[in-house]
Amino acid sequence: MSEIVKQEIEQVVYKPKIEQKKPVSFIWVLPLIILGVLGWIAYESYMKKGTNITVIFKSAEGLKEGVTPLEYKGLQLGKVTEISMHEDLKSVKVNILVKKEVAKYVANESSQFWIRKPTISLTKISGLSTLISGHKIELSPKFKKEEDYNSTNEQLFFEGLDTQPNDEYEDNGYYISLIANDKDNVEIGTPIFYNKFQIGEIISKEFKYEKVFLSAYIYDKFNYLVNQSSKFVINEALKVNYGASGLNIEVGSLYSALVGGVTVVTPNKDAKKIEKEEVYTLFAKKDDLRKKEYFHINFEKANGIEENSAIIYKGIEIGRILTVGLQNEILQTKAYVYDDYRYLLTNNTKFFVEEPTVSIEGVENLGNIVKGNFVSLVYKEGTFNNIFKAIDKKDINKNNRSIKLELYSDSLNSISEKSKIYYKNIEVGKVDSYSLTSNLQKVKIVVSIDDQYKDLINDHILFYDMSSKLVEMKALDLNINYSGVEPLLNGAIGIVGEKRSEKLTKKEFKLYSSFKDVEKLKKVYNTGITIDAFFDNDFEIKPNMAIIYKNQEIGFVKDIDFDDRRSTVRLFIYTPFQKYITKKSRFYKKGIVNLKASLSGVLFEVDNFTSLLEGSIHLDTDSPITYNNYEVFSSEDAMKNSSNSISIVFDDVEGVQENFSQLTYKGVNVGKVTKVSLNKDQKVEVKAIIYDDYASFAKEGTIYYLKKPRISLQEIANAGSTVMAVNIGVIKSTSANTQTKFDGLKDQPSVEKSHFGTVFQVEDSTASSVNVDAPVYYKNVQIGKVSKVDLSSDGSKVIVDCLIDDKYKKFVRKNSEFYDISGFEMKFSIFSGSKIESNTFTSILKGGIVVVTPYEYNEIASSKDKFILNKTLREDWKSISPSIK
Repeated sequence: MSEIVKQEIEQVVYKPKIEQKKPVSFIWVLPLIILGVLGWIAYESYMKKGTNITVIFKSAEGLKEGVTPLEYKGLQLGKVTEISMHEDLKSVKVNILVKKEVAKYVANESSQFWIRKPTISLTKISGLSTLISGHKIELSPKFKKEEDYNSTNEQLFFEGLDTQPNDEYEDNGYYISLIANDKDNVEIGTPIFYNKFQIGEIISKEFKYEKVFLSAYIYDKFNYLVNQSSKFVINEALKVNYGASGLNIEVGSLYSALVGGVTVVTPNKDAKKIEKEEVYTLFAKKDDLRKKEYFHINFEKANGIEENSAIIYKGIEIGRILTVGLQNEILQTKAYVYDDYRYLLTNNTKFFVEEPTVSIEGVENLGNIVKGNFVSLVYKEGTFNNIFKAIDKKDINKNNRSIKLELYSDSLNSISEKSKIYYKNIEVGKVDSYSLTSNLQKVKIVVSIDDQYKDLINDHILFYDMSSKLVEMKALDLNINYSGVEPLLNGAIGIVGEKRSEKLTKKEFKLYSSFKDVEKLKKVYNTGITIDAFFDNDFEIKPNMAIIYKNQEIGFVKDIDFDDRRSTVRLFIYTPFQKYITKKSRFYKKGIVNLKASLSGVLFEVDNFTSLLEGSIHLDTDSPITYNNYEVFSSEDAMKNSSNSISIVFDDVEGVQENFSQLTYKGVNVGKVTKVSLNKDQKVEVKAIIYDDYASFAKEGTIYYLKKPRISLQEIANAGSTVMAVNIGVIKSTSANTQTKFDGLKDQPSVEKSHFGTVFQVEDSTASSVNVDAPVYYKNVQIGKVSKVDLSSDGSKVIVDCLIDDKYKKFVRKNSEFYDISGFEMKFSIFSGSKIESNTFTSILKGGIVVVTPYEYNEIASSKDKFILNKTLREDWKSISPSIK
């Protein structure tokens, strides 16, 4: 760099700029402004400083510090500044700052304070704004004029009210004071009804002196409906009663069910209006409005009776039990009946407790199970009485029972004071009491017999316990004692006997433990005859077994004389049944249960109830022969085998079963197979018995054949024999000679005449398509069938047996023609074409025969007439239609 330049740089000097400063800074002005504002606020606060008051409330629910206002008719007078606990720890102190300009109206001795809360109901909505802002404290001043405040004293401490004070009500409003003793379901806003129309509402509710006081406001236009004769009662929206007649539900209006309400009943419209200071009772229910007669009932025992238990007479509730108390082991009650039923309270009226009763006739007083027992009464005329001693229901009719008897037993078993006495299952009396005898060895039971049955009771009557044991089994001897549900539930005593002319002379009887014991004694008392009968020792007979004839007991086994070969039994026959014992009489034992089983089925037989218990001896009077001595057989089959049996010999009896294979005639079982065995000729001998009409089946010429199953396209016969036993068919004979041994046939034989119809034999040169069971037609109506196809005795031709039903026999005449219509026939011609003919589909498969009778017919054919089977059916056979008579 040149020296000239350096000199120029070094010689440059800047001159400083000089400015003059202000005397005061703006930053000091801001504090002065703030100080001025604070001073103004302080001045304003001082000038507008309000008055602090304290109000004591029971609860501060819904109140908030700095939020909850103090108001009067919507005008804010102050605000809650502090909420704290009161010294008594039962209430709260609420500090309120009252504006200065209204302090003299608030902080004085005339002020009252209460908390306004929201009220929402179906009838009214009030204080709705408090739902958002919260609760408010309301001022209620007593003074209404400005001059009153000038002379009042200042007050800063107050007791808050629970509800809106009466001073807030309208000056000319119709307000009524009510007192409710036992109901708390009435709230502020509850409507007041007259004939179900709202005429007012409850406007305040206060609890004092342990009672609920209510203020009711009646709308101006309905004032005339409420006066000093009015009664006030709480509506019952839903009333449920369980009475003797069952469940009773009463529902009021839907409106009442939702909002409740109070109903006014005014009997006298001309009575004076109610004064403000008067207090009326609010009744809990309409029933309280009825006049009542109060009285007392004392119970020695009263199961289920308590306060509010109903008193019912002839199904109508006439009163209730009010109070119940126990004193000196006596249940003392105070009760009432409505004034309408006061006449029932006489010195002859009997009160008792009605309980639910379960018996064989059904369930009585079912409603008691749900609601409880009730008190009922038996009314008799007399003088008025208001103190009663209740009795036991079972003692009510004791005076009506004319006969008192004492029964003695080893044990009480199920007998109780609820037990009844029955004769032929009809109630005739009742047990009164029971106790031990003085020596403590027996039980004495006192019973009463109804007066209407006194002629039944005599010295020979027998009593037994109907409920001692339901089932008893001793030494395989089963005893079932069942007489219905009632004896099982409450015990019962039965009577066995009959009306007699003798008068009752004794009062003490033995009570037998069961009917079986009485039945044995009854047999001893009966009159009759004794007969001896023999029996083999391969079965057992017991003493006292019943003798039965056509399901009627006619006697019993008296005793048995045992012998190692044949024993003797003495049979006692009651006098009314002696006439059935003849020389043809015979007896058989019917066991408890007869059970036989095989692959073909099960045979299960049970006789009457007596046989079910011990077996029985049955009398039979249908013997075809007479006997010199009476005999008891081991079974009915054994008895009938001795006289009603036949023998049938077969080559083979596949499917025949003992006791299951039946002898059938026209589809009816007339006998059965009792034994199947081989004889000395190695043939099968079938022993069978005939149930009834033995003589008509044990005749010479009677045919017995096996009814084996036969299945074809035309029919299914004896199908049951494919799975069950094979039966034996019977074709009766007209012979007068008796026969008991027969040769049986393997299938149904060909006979000229039987109960099936008449057989006509038709000859054919060779066997055709006609088979057994092929149909026989007359004008396309089946009149019979082929029963047999066989060779003639010399083998020169085939014999076809046509079985024609008897009702169609007249259509077969001596000159009738039989045609074979088996299969089908085909004709072919160059000029007429082909033609195929067939009578029926069955004839195509298994053959068939058509009978054609000409117009000039001969007399009716018989089974001895012979016919030729024509192979070609004449073409005009359908047009041949004679009138045959």
